[in-house]
Amino acid sequence: MGMSGARSLGDYIAEFLKAIGVRRVYGIIGTSVVDLVDSLYEYRGELRYVSTRHEQVAVAMADAEYRTTGNLAAALVHAGPGFLNSLLSLGVAYKDRVPLILISGGVRRRLYGTDSWLEVDQQSIAKPLTKAAVRLSSPDEAGEALSQLVRKALTPPKGPVLLEVPEDLWKMSGDFGPLPSGLEELAPTPTRPDKESVERIAESMVKASRPLIYACGESLGENITAILDEIAERLGAYIVTSGNARGACNESTKRCLGRVGFGGGFLPADKALERADTILVLGDELDDIATYAYTLYPEGDLIVVSENPIVDKRPIYISHRIVASPYHTALHLLENLRKNNVRKENSEWDAEIEGYIKAWENLLNEAVSRKYSGYVNPNLFFKKLGEKLGPDDIVTGGQGTHIVYTYDYIRISKPGRFLAATNLGAMGYAFPAALGAKIANPESQVIAVVGDGEFMMTVQDLETAVREGIPVKVVVVNDDSYRVLYLRQMIQKAGRVYGTLHSNPSFEALARVFGAEGNTVSSDEEIDDAIREMLESDKPYVLDLKISREDMPPLNLDATLRMSGP
Repeated sequence: MGMSGARSLGDYIAEFLKAIGVRRVYGIIGTSVVDLVDSLYEYRGELRYVSTRHEQVAVAMADAEYRTTGNLAAALVHAGPGFLNSLLSLGVAYKDRVPLILISGGVRRRLYGTDSWLEVDQQSIAKPLTKAAVRLSSPDEAGEALSQLVRKALTPPKGPVLLEVPEDLWKMSGDFGPLPSGLEELAPTPTRPDKESVERIAESMVKASRPLIYACGESLGENITAILDEIAERLGAYIVTSGNARGACNESTKRCLGRVGFGGGFLPADKALERADTILVLGDELDDIATYAYTLYPEGDLIVVSENPIVDKRPIYISHRIVASPYHTALHLLENLRKNNVRKENSEWDAEIEGYIKAWENLLNEAVSRKYSGYVNPNLFFKKLGEKLGPDDIVTGGQGTHIVYTYDYIRISKPGRFLAATNLGAMGYAFPAALGAKIANPESQVIAVVGDGEFMMTVQDLETAVREGIPVKVVVVNDDSYRVLYLRQMIQKAGRVYGTLHSNPSFEALARVFGAEGNTVSSDEEIDDAIREMLESDKPYVLDLKISREDMPPLNLDATLRMSGP
C-alpha cells in the first residue's frame, strides 16, 4: 500500500494511476486541467503524458492500449468543449466494452449550476456512454471515487468511466486514504459456471452433428486461442468470432472459420452460424451485426454464456442461458472434455464446411485476379500485405468498404491484433487507435487501414505521430468517395449519386509536410516495392493507395443486401 499524506489532489491522482499500472495519459491541456498536467510533470519518468491534437484521438489511443495489452490507460480533457470532443471515442469504447479512465476538468464549484463559461452537464451527457460518471465535490472523495470507478470499468460488461474534477480542487490536499496495491486489488472476481452447466454444455456439444463455437470479445483471456482450438478439435466443432474477437482462434488453422456478420464476415463463418445444429455462444455479441439485422437466423440450439444482461433483450431464441464468465466457462469445458477423453469426428459437417471454404476461396481468388487501368487492385494489395505481416503485428480498421479487405486477406492469429470500432460503426477510430497501439507495442508493426474520407477526420494527428516518434503505418484506401454509400446509391438508388463523391490532397505530399514519409501507388506493379518500403520505414508513413471506387471486395452480398430492407 502507498502512503497517504499532505499532497495535492493532482499529485494523488497521478500516484493512483501509477499504482494501478497506468503507464500513459493521453490528452489535451486546458485551464481546467493544467494543474493535473503540472502534477504529471513530476511523474513523467513513470507516467508519460502524450499530448494529442484532438480529444477524440486521445481517448481512442487509451482504448487501443487496453485492447492490445490489457493495461488500463487514461485520457485527460478540458471542461466543456474538450469533454464534448471526446464523446465519439467514448462511445466506441462503451459499445466495444473497453475499459479506460477519462479524467475531465470541470467548472469551479462556486460556479457549478450557474450556466457558467465552459459549463455543460458532463455527468448527464456521459451517463449513457460510460459505466459510471462521477463529479468530485471535495478532495476527500477522490480515493473511494477512483477505486469504485476502476471496479466498474472492469466489471462485465466492461467499459469507460468518467471522473470530473472541478478546477478549484486540483491543488487542495485531503484525506485520500491508502493507494491500491495494484489493479488486481480493484478487479472484480469473475462469475464461474457451476458444474451442472458445464456438463450440460459438454453433453449438448458432444451430441451435436454440426457443432459450432461463437467466440465474442467477452471471451478473451489468457491462452484463449489454444483453449478454443483444443475444444473444437475434441468436439469436431468449428469456431467463428465476432469482429471484437478476431484472434480468439487462429484464422490460418482448419477449425477457425473467421469472423461472422455484417461488414466483413467470412462466407464460411456466416454459413456455419446459419447451419450449425448446436452453437455455444461465448459472450454477448450474437446481435444484429452477427446476424445481419436478424435476417441470418441460426437454425440450431443456442447456448449463450455471458455476464451481460443485454443478451436477454435480443430478439433471438436462446435454448440455454448461463450467467457466467465465457472465458472461465471455456476453461471448465476443456477440463470436462479432457477428463472424459472426448474425441469426436463429424465427417458430414467437415465436408459441408469444406464446400463453403472452397466457394469462398474462389471468390477471393477471382477478386485478386482483377485488373484496373490507372488503379491498384486492392484485393491483390491486401493479400500481399497480409503475407508480410507476422503474428504479433497489429492492424486497425476503419469503417467503410475498405475494412472488408482487411477481413478478407489479413489473417489474425492472436487476440488484440485487430482493432476496429465494431459495435458503433464509427469512422475516425483506426488512425488514432494505431497510434495508441504502437506506443504500447513498440516491437510490433502497426498498420492503420483507413478510407480517404475517414483519414481526413483525424489527419491532424500525423503531427502527434511525428513529434512523439510513433512510426505507425497508414494505408489510405483512396477512391475519392464515401464508397459504402456510393455503391449503395449505384445499386439501390438507380445511380442517383449525391453527396458521396469528393476530392483529396495528395496524402503522400501531406505526410511529408507533417515530417512523415509517404508514397503513392496506382498500379499493381508498384505493390511489392511499396509494401517493402513502408514496412522498412522507421518513421510514420502514409501510403496513398489509389483504387477504383467500382471495386467490390468479396463479402456475403446476399445477406448484406437483405439486411438493408425494412
